[in-house]
Amino acid sequence: MTNEYRGFIVHAYADRRRDRLCILGRLEDGRSFAAVETRWRPSLLIYENDLNRCAALLSSHRYDCLPAVIESFEGREKLLELKFQTFSGRAAAAAALEKAGITSPDIDEKPQDAFLTKADIRGPVQIVQVEGKVRPGHLVDLVFLDPELSLPPKGFSPLLVPLRLCSIDIETNVKTGSILALSLCVSPWNDIKNKRGFVRVLVPRDHPVTHREGLIFHHDEKSMLQAFLKDIADCDPDVLTGWNFLDFDYPRLVERCSAYRIPFILGRSPEEAKFFPAAGGSGTAGEKNPAEVSHLDRRYSAAALVPGRQVIDALRIVRSGPRRFPAYSLEAVAQAVLGVSKTVSSSGDKKIDDLENLYHDDPIAFGEYCKRDAELVLEILEKTGLFRLTLERASLTGVSLDKAWTSVKSFERVYGIELGARKIAPVPRIAQKVSGAAGGTVLEPLPGFFPNVGVFDFRSLYPTIMRTFNIDPLAHARATRARALSGANATSVPDITSVPASELTIQAPNGAVFSREPGILPELIGSYFEERRKALQAGDEEASFVYKILMNSFYGVLGTSSCRYGKTELAGAITSFARKWLHFSRDWFNAKGYRVLYGDTDSLFVESGLGDRVPYAAFLEWGNALSDELNHCLRDAIEKEYRLQSHIELRFEKLYRCFMIPPLRNLRAEGRGRAKGYGGWLLAPSGELTIEIKGMEAVRSDSTPLARRIQTELLEQVFKGGGERELKAYVYNILKELRQGLLDNELIYRKRLSRTPESYTSSTPPQVKAARALGWKNRRGTVEYVWTTSGPEPSSLPHGQLDYDHYAEAQVLSVARSIAAAAGWNTEIFPHSKRDYLGDGQMELEF
Repeated sequence: MTNEYRGFIVHAYADRRRDRLCILGRLEDGRSFAAVETRWRPSLLIYENDLNRCAALLSSHRYDCLPAVIESFEGREKLLELKFQTFSGRAAAAAALEKAGITSPDIDEKPQDAFLTKADIRGPVQIVQVEGKVRPGHLVDLVFLDPELSLPPKGFSPLLVPLRLCSIDIETNVKTGSILALSLCVSPWNDIKNKRGFVRVLVPRDHPVTHREGLIFHHDEKSMLQAFLKDIADCDPDVLTGWNFLDFDYPRLVERCSAYRIPFILGRSPEEAKFFPAAGGSGTAGEKNPAEVSHLDRRYSAAALVPGRQVIDALRIVRSGPRRFPAYSLEAVAQAVLGVSKTVSSSGDKKIDDLENLYHDDPIAFGEYCKRDAELVLEILEKTGLFRLTLERASLTGVSLDKAWTSVKSFERVYGIELGARKIAPVPRIAQKVSGAAGGTVLEPLPGFFPNVGVFDFRSLYPTIMRTFNIDPLAHARATRARALSGANATSVPDITSVPASELTIQAPNGAVFSREPGILPELIGSYFEERRKALQAGDEEASFVYKILMNSFYGVLGTSSCRYGKTELAGAITSFARKWLHFSRDWFNAKGYRVLYGDTDSLFVESGLGDRVPYAAFLEWGNALSDELNHCLRDAIEKEYRLQSHIELRFEKLYRCFMIPPLRNLRAEGRGRAKGYGGWLLAPSGELTIEIKGMEAVRSDSTPLARRIQTELLEQVFKGGGERELKAYVYNILKELRQGLLDNELIYRKRLSRTPESYTSSTPPQVKAARALGWKNRRGTVEYVWTTSGPEPSSLPHGQLDYDHYAEAQVLSVARSIAAAAGWNTEIFPHSKRDYLGDGQMELEF
């Protein structure tokens, strides 16, 4: 008799000591599980031509050589499968082949990934277990021995599995590094309202210990850490998270446990959890094993391995999501998402002082502060829907939850599954130079103010180009080989030489060729488009975003050397087609008598010629009619030139009652507009008008709040009909308030360091100077600084006199002159020094 279970795989890994796979997760009924697979044997694929070399090289290894029903990626030869008796045997053989320079398409694949990929299991799983082989576990609820694992029935959603999240937050003594408080907040991801949290606080031995609900005092750090590890085991979470967790809290926990020689057993096995510092970073938390972390996405820094659980940094997820924030501190994001503040909302050194005082004066309030930080993280993930997005993305691609937002890993997993279904081996991972491709095409912008400008946008341009023109690594490899064969030895390929090359391949404007045999990527993109359409119809914006962002990532991975399928010509084919059809559309509008003011990658800004009194409905009718006509022309052109069905679609997106493109600031570029930045007065269907700014100071996080505010206010003033007089009066008043010190709270620069301060050697940007003044080492993050008469200084430290001349020129006048120049006004109306607008401390306004 057998029983069936359904759930979600949280973590899978190979236990080399016992030659088995361990697959852990949670069932839909809430119980945690571990499936132990002892029957599966690891293998290596080799090319037939390498058989003799491999046999001699591996003569001391125990393996069986089997014919593999699989062909090479280029289609040149068949492969053989070497099946090993032990996991360590496979690892030793792989190392021997690499040392000898023998390539294998799956030499870098981890056993657990190979097992799940071949079974096409992507997170959601069905477990069929013979009765009698299920037993209660020590660190999980159920243990399955050699069950049958497969995809769950169609319709089963991973969202039904109540994965358990645990948010962790620590507070430390900045001088000693010891942990003063440690809080946990636990909840099923889909029931955050029922979260439970508690905090452990370290206090001196002479402090009276009076435990209260959710607050536990400890007299020594060691006992607090030991209790914390037991808390994790008792809570049994699937995911450990926190704000900036991997760059601060987690490594500090590892360090403190190591200092007390406490085994850092944080997972669902007796093995210790591990920490892998960022490249070049410092850390005492274990050695970095390249074999274990080679799969990490390069854009991420530190990483962790906790057997049976996943470690996800909430800050990283928020940065990967669809919503952008001016700042990414927990305080800033909590304010924006939840409308609440932390109990201590100061920053920098003041925050450190405030917390130190709170710890000594009121340990209970200090503990509540730490607990609240842990709670906020779960509330943010729930309110934004970001953990749900993470779960759905992992389920779609098959990567683990901690890699769900990576691009290369996700692409390679999805593509590998599709190759396996076609009995084709992946490309061997070899070092290669991929220069990527030119960025999106930018049409020359016309500077100035323009009335009633329509915006036309290609829907998912790069994915639709890939789908239309069969841009796909496999299609490219097969077509390239066929072309080489037809040129080198025509008699060996009569099926190719008897047909014109244009009938067999599709050639991109950059020269890359692709087979007409349907490729993997176009099929995947087609299915994603359909699923996204269903999600949009159901009003499920979160699911729609998952498909959109995954499709859009395909272009990027094809242009990077970190992806095994990346090639310069693949990314170049996509951008060259995009350029071709953007120019085609521009020329079509021009031929119809419309002026194209600007174009960027997938958008065209077209002067409509309609009047200011025309209602939104008339603009919509105008835009839709032009879109339909142009789409028809695109379909005809693609059919005629390539004999392909077009999936490229232009749509009328929006209308600006007034639109502004600033001029280039370079005097030698007079008459040329500034690309990537513009502002407009957006017309809504209701007739409401709102300011929308792209790429300029008002939306740049590295501008001061003052520059962002005045740009928005100046644009609105001009859009409403304000002239030179009003503009000059506004700017003079701002400059007066600036000099009087009334705007000091709007003068803080915030810039993010993506590299550590010590890595800057040839130049020292202002934010790096400020970070060094703060004593930052081996640290990245957002730096807040002000500009003083001595240059950039941290805003959180005592600093010199603010340099108002700097702010006047860089943050006020540069913005005002740009708008005035776009309007065609005399930019000399603005002062060049404070003498122009201040006399004996009085304002001078003369018109």
